Amino acid sequence: MTGSMPSVAVIGAGFGGLAAAIELDRNGIHTYEVFERGDSVGGVWRANSYPGAACDVPSPTYCFSYALEPEWSARYGSQPEIHAYLRRCADRFGITPKIRFGTEVVAATFRDEGRWVVEFADGRTKEFDALICATGQLSRPRIPNLDGLADFAGAQFHSAEWDHSVELAGKRVAVVGSGASAIQLVPAIVDRVALMHVVQRSPNWVANKYNHRGTGLAHRLAHRLPGMARLEHNVEWLWYEMRVPMIFNAADPLRALYHALLRAKIRREIKDPALRAAVTPDYKIGCNRVLLSTDWYPALDRPHVRVHTEGVRRVTPTGLVLADGTAIDVDVIVWCTGFTPNEYLAPIDITGRDGRKLHTEWKRGPQAYLGISASGYPNLFMMYGPNTGSLTNTITFLLEKQARYTRLALQHLARTGGWLDVRPDVQDRFNAKLQRRLRNTVFTSGCPGWYHTEEGKVFAVWPGSHVAYAAATRTFDPACYEHGGLRK
Repeated sequence: MTGSMPSVAVIGAGFGGLAAAIELDRNGIHTYEVFERGDSVGGVWRANSYPGAACDVPSPTYCFSYALEPEWSARYGSQPEIHAYLRRCADRFGITPKIRFGTEVVAATFRDEGRWVVEFADGRTKEFDALICATGQLSRPRIPNLDGLADFAGAQFHSAEWDHSVELAGKRVAVVGSGASAIQLVPAIVDRVALMHVVQRSPNWVANKYNHRGTGLAHRLAHRLPGMARLEHNVEWLWYEMRVPMIFNAADPLRALYHALLRAKIRREIKDPALRAAVTPDYKIGCNRVLLSTDWYPALDRPHVRVHTEGVRRVTPTGLVLADGTAIDVDVIVWCTGFTPNEYLAPIDITGRDGRKLHTEWKRGPQAYLGISASGYPNLFMMYGPNTGSLTNTITFLLEKQARYTRLALQHLARTGGWLDVRPDVQDRFNAKLQRRLRNTVFTSGCPGWYHTEEGKVFAVWPGSHVAYAAATRTFDPACYEHGGLRK
């Protein structure tokens, strides 16, 4: 690399990859390529096409702040709408021609001369000065490795790999899992099936989803008056930012009121006392994502729906056997069993300085500086990296800040040449402070979910406000990094 801008490989074309590419392009860095294994942009919004798929963050904020649109059909955008929005953004900002669709990155190796060698699934390799990894936390569906899984005679698939060729009308269907995907797809298909079994790992707190349609006065004004889309965005963003105190244990008195309100919702919407008890969580609200739905509980209370609180022990040719020995005969199994969020950047084999392996070092929990840089892996930047998950507001805001920080680092590299590797002491101090702060939050209160490792280390969420994260990433400080291969 001489005096020119560094060459950059952006891996992934979802919200994170597009945020990075747009930030580079808008600031004069055109020496990048985007590699996307799918056939279009969108990431999870391309892959998750199950019935009822939609966002649980209001559409005015679940978009880029520089690409606001008022044309959403409802307060919460549907999967087709969000996917279409991302395609429009890629075209509008000139990113689409830079994307290599159907191209999967399987490995990346840092060489002593300061370059990354990127290897693709077809065996090709290409060198770059820097990597921006935007593979997301929820991109690799996980189906439990159960005995008999391959023996099931009917149709089975993960919710993120929905098989639209399977006809559900009149079928016996088992939905394994009761998380964010399940609470959307179960109500969407419950009237089509003859019998539905919902196998619940653990219940979630579910609040009302006030999904008003885009036909009211505010919607019409947003179309007609300049600045209304920006005002709507700012109001929604501030409203959600005000929820930050709820992640701290000090808010327990207020949390008790919230518990009472949500238990009242369960009593209103479910008639069967035994079912009420089965779907009522016994952990603090806020320690995992509060789900939104007005039709989840009524769907579970239908006569042809059975809710099981025991996990799956094994799969048989005709269905499932649960942990208590109950056998369930079904025609279709839908696995709503989540993803592999602790395997950041998987299945890409990342090799850093001195042959270090990122996934080996992260076996006990991934960590990074600002969720962006990992010590030992120069010129590698992450979007939606460790401890940058958003539970209180919109992830798009954090992605924009990560993209800006990465762009500042790359502009510094353009001036100096060589590579940047975050200092281990800087990373350690940052993560020690992060874990101390997390001890005062509900995330360490023993709740179920995927935000922590088996040992209890919280790796997924940001323990503070979005304003605080914006402040932490506002400037790039070269003193936090070791410099190598500098220009003479």
